[in-house]
Amino acid sequence: MKDARVPAMIACLLFSAVLAGQALAAADNRLSEYEERRRTVAALMEAATVWVVGKDKKGISVGSGFIVGEGCIATNAHVVDGRGKDAVFYVLNDMLAVTRAQVVATIHDKARGPHGRDFALLRFSPPKGVTLPVLGFNLDVKRMDRVSAWGYPAMVTRLDKSTERLQEGDTRALKAPPVVYTEGTVNSIVSGKARATIIHSAQIAGGNSGGPLVNSRGEVVGMNTWGYTEEGEGAFLNAAQLANDLALFLTDHGVSPKLHPGQQVKAYAEPPADQGRQERPEPSRRPAKPKPEPGNRIRDVGSFTVEVPKGWSVVEEEEDGILLGADDNSALVSIMISDGDGVSLKQAAKEVAEEFGGTRPTTDDDGETYTFAFSQDDMEYIAFVGAVDDSRLVLILVGGDSDNRGVRQILDSLTDK
Repeated sequence: MKDARVPAMIACLLFSAVLAGQALAAADNRLSEYEERRRTVAALMEAATVWVVGKDKKGISVGSGFIVGEGCIATNAHVVDGRGKDAVFYVLNDMLAVTRAQVVATIHDKARGPHGRDFALLRFSPPKGVTLPVLGFNLDVKRMDRVSAWGYPAMVTRLDKSTERLQEGDTRALKAPPVVYTEGTVNSIVSGKARATIIHSAQIAGGNSGGPLVNSRGEVVGMNTWGYTEEGEGAFLNAAQLANDLALFLTDHGVSPKLHPGQQVKAYAEPPADQGRQERPEPSRRPAKPKPEPGNRIRDVGSFTVEVPKGWSVVEEEEDGILLGADDNSALVSIMISDGDGVSLKQAAKEVAEEFGGTRPTTDDDGETYTFAFSQDDMEYIAFVGAVDDSRLVLILVGGDSDNRGVRQILDSLTDK
């Protein structure tokens, strides 16, 4: 008698084979979709990541950057800092031929070390017929997120024959080498005094500075800025600044970053974990903060605060200094706090005036502020030198239209915190 179970077993095997085939086909489809998404992101990054080349009498410098708005590129301040007055900058990639770019704003908090802001904004005129994509930002980044770094590390670009002319100082027929891609994960987000840094495993090197760190959708989560090698340990850190801090910088200079739906830029990056556990003064003991006029913004300059009026932008900003400019280029105000080095206010004013080639400093009867005038780059300046306390001085420079309403607002708003 035949075993009745045999046909049933054969049927089950055939059915299983059909299911397995369907599963394999579905897996192939998912893999194809995944690879297609990766190719789409790669095409986006190849068009939106640019090579930043600086040239002056000292030679050539290179870095990376990326498109953050029409005709706007973000990079690191240290990529464009330190060049001579004769420096010119070029941006290019596979879609963008060699194009002159202008540095319009920088900020470099060197005193804050690795957590200090290091941003620059460049503007350029896109060639006719060339449309470059603007990268979006995603401010939500966490440990173990998959990320990729895009840019032009010098250790790779110098192998490309297209850079031979650049090494010879010739930028006329320069062609961009291929953009370099590395992939990794977010290892940690390390907090500083007021800002945080992304530590990740997507390998970067010199030349990657200013390039984007993006998630799997091609959204910017950070800007690659520095790496650190622990000699003898074989360890290397890849570090990026948070997209939130970059977005704040861009907003200050009139560029509205394209944010992931539902997200908003925070006033500052997340504070250190232990900051929330510190004892806080009673509300009644907290100093009252100045309330800016509607539309104005408050900025810190050392131990002072100052308002940025409507129609003005922050051109440069450091821990103890700020440069504000009227959007119509009619006036500018620079405020700097520095050590007095033990000299009298009168002597300090004299030395500063001589340094700028200015007039002899004068003062009112109280002797608390000295004033002098000077010219620079076809602009007339009025300078004020005063004492913050026994050891620190404040230097205020007003250039251009000193009667500008914004100038008066800035000077009147300067308040000790």
